[in-house]
Amino acid sequence: MKQLAIIGAGQLGSRHLQGLAKLAVNSEITVVDPFAASLELARQRFGEMPTNPAISNVRYVESIDTLPSHIDYAIVATTADVRLDVLRKLLANRSVANILLEKVLFQHVDEYAQAQAMLDAAGSRAWVNCPRRIFSIYRDLRTFFADDHFLSFSTAGGNWGLGCNSVHFIDLFAQFAGAAPEQMSNTGLDTQLIPSKRKNFKEFGGTLRGRIGSAQVEITSFVGSSARLLTTIRAEQRSCVIDEAAGKAFLFDGSAWQEKAFKVPFLSELGAKVATEILSNGDCGLTPFAESVGYHIPLLRCLGAHAATIDGSDPSFCPVT
Repeated sequence: MKQLAIIGAGQLGSRHLQGLAKLAVNSEITVVDPFAASLELARQRFGEMPTNPAISNVRYVESIDTLPSHIDYAIVATTADVRLDVLRKLLANRSVANILLEKVLFQHVDEYAQAQAMLDAAGSRAWVNCPRRIFSIYRDLRTFFADDHFLSFSTAGGNWGLGCNSVHFIDLFAQFAGAAPEQMSNTGLDTQLIPSKRKNFKEFGGTLRGRIGSAQVEITSFVGSSARLLTTIRAEQRSCVIDEAAGKAFLFDGSAWQEKAFKVPFLSELGAKVATEILSNGDCGLTPFAESVGYHIPLLRCLGAHAATIDGSDPSFCPVT
């Protein structure tokens, strides 16, 4: 009987729970959140799923202290401001074999080394939930561009949360370029911070730019706009435009355009697949923690430095969730 845990039962955590509801591995799940309303949301969403005899029990509790002494797989779906403390409490006095962390990982640059040290000391394997790299469309596109000289990756749309979501696209860029941007520029960002839907968090508008060698990445969020989010990938001979909302990609192979349909999976559809891979093989297709740290820190430093020029905050701190 596998012991699973979800810490953070809000919008993301409850969707993770729906994913685990499809798991064909004999399991017990403990859902942890200090807020009764969040636990109730998780309970309701789990109740929407078909009955699964492999899940023998789901507990809803308010404290990490009530978790079992050994956990085979834990998902940390809290906000970034408390994630390091949650990780510390999770690893205290119990063994946790595998951990999936939501992004943005942490708000302070120095917290990344602290987290790595805790994971190493605990012997826990960890991944970060940047799932686009395992979407079938992006796997197919990596093959499509494999023999061409990669040039650029750009994403642009209206009000899509550049601060808390850019790491998804940096992660993708690294899949095509072979490495994360060496540095990122914030000169194209807007000169005002945007209050987030969540209290005490901020968002960013404008454009982030970066490069590794000759390969360039550009990420744009238009404030006050409902412009469709589109991603363009270009190589020397081949090009592609991806519209995730429509489930369509338009590919140019050097001589002609073709349209390719695809489906973007919901978080609740990916959860069982990822958990099965981790529990069966000790690995999965998501981004390993140490690799994702290399994507997070340049982004965090870039956004933090920009925020510091506006509100005088510590440039090694970024107020995103």
